[in-house]
Amino acid sequence: MKEIRTTADIHAAPQRVWDILANLPAYKEWNPYITQAEGGLEVGGTITLRLEPPGASALTVTPVVLEADAPRELRWLWTTGISGILDTEQCFIIVPKGDNRTHVIHRVTCTGLALSVPGFGTATGARLESNFREGMDAMNRALKSRVQGGQGPGL
Repeated sequence: MKEIRTTADIHAAPQRVWDILANLPAYKEWNPYITQAEGGLEVGGTITLRLEPPGASALTVTPVVLEADAPRELRWLWTTGISGILDTEQCFIIVPKGDNRTHVIHRVTCTGLALSVPGFGTATGARLESNFREGMDAMNRALKSRVQGGQGPGL
């Protein structure tokens, strides 16, 4: 298993954070990491995401929505090939922290047989640790900017 966990503290109510995260079509306006997102957030349904991690090739994935509990948690899972080979779960946990303050935990967890293959598992873990972490951090900054009134990553 390989996990990356990043966080953001945002000066806004949890519902405002949820509204931005749940509006998938608007990702293209503000999100430097998930540059396109389509679909509905019904549990069991699929969405389509275009990920553009810095320093790595862009990829399009079609995860299954596992949790869409407004305004607390958004979570999805995609598989590479057959389930159990390389499964990736992405999760946003929205934690209220008092008046108009929210703590967001953004986590990606990879599991599967591919992580134990010599060479592949090491390279995948290194790519996750650098490229995906950088992308997640960029998304967190852009989310904070968007929620607090900015337009996206340039602010």
